[in-house]
Amino acid sequence: MVLADVAVMPLRPFTGEEEMYKVVDKCIEKIQESGLKYEIGAMSTTIEGDFDEVFDLIKIIHRIPFELGCERVITVARVDEKAGGLTIDDKLRNHR
Repeated sequence: MVLADVAVMPLRPFTGEEEMYKVVDKCIEKIQESGLKYEIGAMSTTIEGDFDEVFDLIKIIHRIPFELGCERVITVARVDEKAGGLTIDDKLRNHR
């Protein structure tokens, strides 16, 4: 089990935040459809799952803005993996 903190940032040709958030919303829809556990944050989404499932999902959501007409996309992903596994609940147990 790994955790990935992912932020997809569509850059062009969107001129306003509302257009940009429509693209981000499509990425979040795909994450929801994946069946993997996730938590949406103010600046990124944390995804929990099997290594390959998580990385396959990151590839898919990175490409969504291109499918919606975006010319440039930056995706930032940080991955946390621990021998024996790691969950969102494990990571946040001292803060809930």
